[in-house]
Amino acid sequence: MKVDWDHLQFFLVLARTKTLTSAARIIGVEHSTVARRIQALEQALGTTLFKREATGYELTFEGLALVPQVEQMEQAFLQIEKPHQPLQGRVRIGTPEGFGTAFLARLLAEFSIRYPLLTIDLIPVPKMIKLSHREADIVVSIDRPTSGPYIITRLSDYCLKIYGSKNYLSHNPPIRRLEDLTQHRFVNYIDDLVYSPELYCLERLPLKLNANFRSSSILAQQIAVSAGAGLAILPKFLADDKAELEEVLEQQVRFNHTFWMLTFVDLQHEPRIKLVWDYLRKQADQYQHLLID
Repeated sequence: MKVDWDHLQFFLVLARTKTLTSAARIIGVEHSTVARRIQALEQALGTTLFKREATGYELTFEGLALVPQVEQMEQAFLQIEKPHQPLQGRVRIGTPEGFGTAFLARLLAEFSIRYPLLTIDLIPVPKMIKLSHREADIVVSIDRPTSGPYIITRLSDYCLKIYGSKNYLSHNPPIRRLEDLTQHRFVNYIDDLVYSPELYCLERLPLKLNANFRSSSILAQQIAVSAGAGLAILPKFLADDKAELEEVLEQQVRFNHTFWMLTFVDLQHEPRIKLVWDYLRKQADQYQHLLID
């Protein structure tokens, strides 16, 4: 079986972009050329690599299995072509929305300046990024996978506390004990859009509390609390640097959670992946004071 390396390059770009148009724009060809190349590759391999979905071209099981092999070929080719050049390529990092935006974005911006030939794709979203679907190379998750071909490490613990805006607290009943919370408005997640049981914090308090403002976005929740919509349980790293916010029932109510970091076993020794992986671990250790007391 003879496989054209050019076909494999087209395959890798389409696997990353998911649309013929985007892949064609990156490669600099017509989208019909991308389609022909993929068809030729599938014929050469005797298998279907993509299935057409509403979200674009999604990898089949066979396509998913092929990606790491082609990425290894890509890295080897780059090292042969430019042996003395710094690391280059792309690393896609999927994270919870608040952590990726409020904590990692600045740190990864600094990293990107230090390694200008590497492209960093940061995906901070209010949902679970699926490593199994190759949506990212490295995933930071609040849920630890129980199975799969993954390398998993505890990135950091972090804590969540109750916060309210100083303006809101000055115009509402004082809060001296847990029961006083029943007199207050709350900001929380939308029940049917909660993507992890770890996000159910308000529900764990031994009180009947109602949320008057709800959002699937933790960033939207923080903004709403800052604007006076009520109280909310927020991560320390998202709230402590907001001058308008004040912690409520300090040391009486707090939740400790964990961020897990994972990647595929077959990616752990890729130089660009290992570089970012080690950098994230180092930064999480260095800035522990922003994540947990």
